[in-house]
Amino acid sequence: MAGSLRPIAFAVSLGFAGLNGTLSAAAAADLDGATIESELIGRSIVWWEEGGWHKGHLLLSPDGTAEISVDDPQPAGDTGRWAIRGGDLCTVWGDLRGGREKCYSVRRNADGRFVTSGGNVFEIRDAGV
Repeated sequence: MAGSLRPIAFAVSLGFAGLNGTLSAAAAADLDGATIESELIGRSIVWWEEGGWHKGHLLLSPDGTAEISVDDPQPAGDTGRWAIRGGDLCTVWGDLRGGREKCYSVRRNADGRFVTSGGNVFEIRDAGV
């Protein structure tokens, strides 16, 4: 019995080793606050949840105000504020999340899309693009 568990334990340890490498690579690719501002602020953003049901539009204005729409599964919208805190993008909305601020690290994927540590994907959709 103990001999039959050895391959499973080895496979599990390899999985954790691979996961650790993936997490390190993602952390190394986190954008700093200045890059987040230059890439996302004042741009028209389409967003969606990785593997989720929600999607919509986001605008982070240079004056610190923010607008979000949730197009699916049920249309909704809200306004609030954004800030960069310790290299993270933070948002607080009037109604969404009960008005609580939430902060996320942001990284850029190989395809040019931005992914937050909360699992949201941002794609820039400026006029004419």
